Amino acid sequence: MLSLSRRPDAAVSVTLHRPDALPPKLHRAWADAAAAQGAALPYCGPDYVGAVLAAYHADPATRVLAAWRGDTLAGLLPLVARGHRRLGLPLREMGLPRNPNTINSDPLAGPPGPARSEVLAALLRAGFAAGAETLMLDHLPAGLGSAFADAAATLGAGTDPVTPSRHLHYARLDGGWDGYLATRSGNHRWQIRKALKGAGALQVQRLDRRAALRDALDDWFAVEARSWQGTAGAGAAMTAADRGFHRSLVETLPDAALGELWLVRDATGRALAALRMLAGPRGRSVHTMHFDAAARAAAPGLLAFAAMMRAAAEDALPEVDFHGRTAFFERWATGARAHESLRIYRPGPKGALARHGRLVLRRLVTR
Repeated sequence: MLSLSRRPDAAVSVTLHRPDALPPKLHRAWADAAAAQGAALPYCGPDYVGAVLAAYHADPATRVLAAWRGDTLAGLLPLVARGHRRLGLPLREMGLPRNPNTINSDPLAGPPGPARSEVLAALLRAGFAAGAETLMLDHLPAGLGSAFADAAATLGAGTDPVTPSRHLHYARLDGGWDGYLATRSGNHRWQIRKALKGAGALQVQRLDRRAALRDALDDWFAVEARSWQGTAGAGAAMTAADRGFHRSLVETLPDAALGELWLVRDATGRALAALRMLAGPRGRSVHTMHFDAAARAAAPGLLAFAAMMRAAAEDALPEVDFHGRTAFFERWATGARAHESLRIYRPGPKGALARHGRLVLRRLVTR
């Protein structure tokens, strides 16, 4: 089994790959590295990232950069093309892949130390060698933005300041369901118990088999179309690319990451809420959540979420990652993980000019 390198004395080399032609060796090493490091799986694993790239970044410029120490994967950076201008200059920017449901990234470069710094510098050097003039790295786990900035400095590359990104809520379930409820406010406990006991004719379904998820996709998408997101139009509603992406995950995620789909149905069998969960080493993760806006009074979304949380506790999972930050999630959360972002400029006159222009504009705006 290939794993993260523990040999800082070995030289780092970087290979570039098209995402639709990853060698099996790299796919295995990527999956093993993400699992060994306890990264935010499945979001940082090859199957999820591959589905994101296929659905949203099917561009000839898209590349996966893999850093190696011998035959051992030491770090990884998927890069996609982005448009960017500074002072009227067109810059070829590349950055980490993203979509509406992907808001964290991890280069899988191991723990802090000289070995990680060497790997990050090698990945940046390869990104610039591939033609990037700026590199935008979004939603890195806390501390990695500064680590990339330090690595960039060794190459003579300038950076924008590291900026805070989203804090993603999660809930620890170490004390089981009763222990978790004891951490909630009295009002929240009352709302949870009311939802679980007052479902009336509503039926909660938990689907965790691939065939069952596949068969229920149309019900999920129908709920989304009737949700506040689906009726809000462009920017909030699912697109054809989104639906294709979700279908792809059902087909391609390994069993350990497939997760489950929770549906709430009324007495006629019509789905009123849909909660899609993915799975990883830390527990389960919220991927999407929708409810029929016309059924708001029945609180089907709350019912689905409460049933999911109770099941996670009864399954002895240590954690549920909410993978987002909303007022709803905040009520359920026991903590939040910080993320950060930064832009790195290619060493040389053009990169320096672009960075200087950004600094000037920021000063003018903040006067």
